[in-house]
Amino acid sequence: MNLGQKKSLITRVISNHHHYSFLLHSFVRDYYGSGGNNKSRKISQLESHVRDECKSGKIKKLDDGLRYFDQLILERPLPSNDTFNHVLSSLSKIKCYSDVIMLYKKMSLQGVEPKVSTFNILINCCCQLGNVNHGFCLLGKILKRVYNPSTITFNTPIKGLCIKNEIEPAFEVFAKMSQLRVQPDAYTCNTLIHGLCRTGQVGRALRLKNMMGKWNCRPNVVSYCMIIDTLCKGGLVDEALVLFSEMLRDLDVVPNVVVCNSLMNGLCISGRLNEAKRLLEEMASRGISANVMTYNTIIHGHCLHGQQEEARKYFDEMLYRGISPNIVIDSHCKDGMMEDAEGLFKLMDKINIKPDRITYTIMMDGLCLAGRLQETVKLFDTMVDRGLEPDVISCSTLMDGYCKNRKLDEAMQLFKKMEQNKLKPTIVTYNILLRGLYRDGRVEAAKNLFNVMQTFGPSPNEVTYGTMLDGLCKNGKIEEAIELFESMEGIGILANIEMYTILIHGLCRADQLEDARKMFHEIPEKGLVPNVVTYNTMMSGLFHRKMLLEVDKLIIEMEEKCCLTTARTYDTIIKGFLKGKETEKALQFLRKMRERKFAPCDFVISLLMSILSTEELKDL
Repeated sequence: MNLGQKKSLITRVISNHHHYSFLLHSFVRDYYGSGGNNKSRKISQLESHVRDECKSGKIKKLDDGLRYFDQLILERPLPSNDTFNHVLSSLSKIKCYSDVIMLYKKMSLQGVEPKVSTFNILINCCCQLGNVNHGFCLLGKILKRVYNPSTITFNTPIKGLCIKNEIEPAFEVFAKMSQLRVQPDAYTCNTLIHGLCRTGQVGRALRLKNMMGKWNCRPNVVSYCMIIDTLCKGGLVDEALVLFSEMLRDLDVVPNVVVCNSLMNGLCISGRLNEAKRLLEEMASRGISANVMTYNTIIHGHCLHGQQEEARKYFDEMLYRGISPNIVIDSHCKDGMMEDAEGLFKLMDKINIKPDRITYTIMMDGLCLAGRLQETVKLFDTMVDRGLEPDVISCSTLMDGYCKNRKLDEAMQLFKKMEQNKLKPTIVTYNILLRGLYRDGRVEAAKNLFNVMQTFGPSPNEVTYGTMLDGLCKNGKIEEAIELFESMEGIGILANIEMYTILIHGLCRADQLEDARKMFHEIPEKGLVPNVVTYNTMMSGLFHRKMLLEVDKLIIEMEEKCCLTTARTYDTIIKGFLKGKETEKALQFLRKMRERKFAPCDFVISLLMSILSTEELKDL
């Protein structure tokens, strides 16, 4: 197919769906435009390290990816596009879609030429953000630059359209793949099958599955699972069983617990409990381990049809197999899967397995973590109504929820109820309340509570004093913090380095730098060693007063004690010298920072860009 034929073909497809014509316009416009090519070169040690980190899945949070990106962008010569793509892809996998688009713009400004794989990542991010329109514009850019689009390039906008239930436009893009001789794969077909199933077009989904051989790809367990699940949810269990049997005959498809659970759900909802039981036995014979969802489904099915004894039997079997409901609920709560946790919690109630106090407390903690305070309170009240007396742990859990949501009055009322019910608050209870009161600015109430604690409660510990010192300093009560600090030694509480750091920070904020320095120099006399946070805090105070000679001395001390170990420290030094007009010193530490493979923060980069010329920036 020559260029003219391709342009004609693309134009015809666009005209068939006017809603997307403006999005695909760039398919035609300047199709034969030029694109840059990366020169072949040996990758640096930093690039190799970043690639290894990305490939091993060690990019778990946004800061990890940003740190590596900032290191790469300062490298000269600039790393290859492939290395940047590793970072973008890793951030995309942890759903930092907007950040990936922002980093791409930074790459472009630095002259890093994108490749088709870059656009694939960007199209995916746009579609995940619901901006399919922009994804199409990027698709047009691929053709404009005479890149050969891959299957992945088309899969992403197809998925984006299917997510928005725009199935017909998705099939238009699918047709374009064949017209441009780009081979669809199982993922392409499964995406469309999923979209068809979501929109109730299961018959069409079946036809697409049966046609997959036309494109030299075969249905897999995902293809079957989506259709079986849709058939079961639509009450077409017999049709689902026929398809399940077909899947079992296909030697290239290995059934898994997910597809079995879908079929199990259909059988249970339709009351075919004996068949569900046989399916459970067949799973075991095929080596497919039933999971908590399997048992939830079959237990729920028996409850639904009034067979409580059978449901209890399967619950006991689940326990026998080591699937503890409390452990599962706790795991779901900690993973943020509250819907699953609540489902199992409610299921226990249906089969007369009464949740104990531990179960309620786990659920309350999960709801608090999810910020669902009202539901936490309701669950607490339900626990009481069912005759389970709250203990100090469940009360402290609810109290922590109140404090985090600035509901201090409710927290204090609960504290009083504990006393009325002769529940003795623990040190954790007091520390929770003190932290909440200080956070809310209720300094006097916190002092009163501390007095109550000293008189009637457990002896305050280091955490208690650290909480109070931090609370007093943040509320501008630095003199009271000093008095409290000085009183500790008399009652046997030894100050730790964290407490010194809190006070030094408080004194610096109160513009009492000399007192902060005096306290800093006291630290070795107490047998303590300043940590990185302590040094950074002291250094920030000195920079604020523009005491650069003192900063130099402190940096030498930090180097001697091997405390120049974090990016935050270098950021503090570079920022301080730049603001103090000591640009050469700042650049000296920037070079050291890069040698350590650290990346400066965005604020430091902005300062550098505002102070240095373009030529100076290129020389970095």
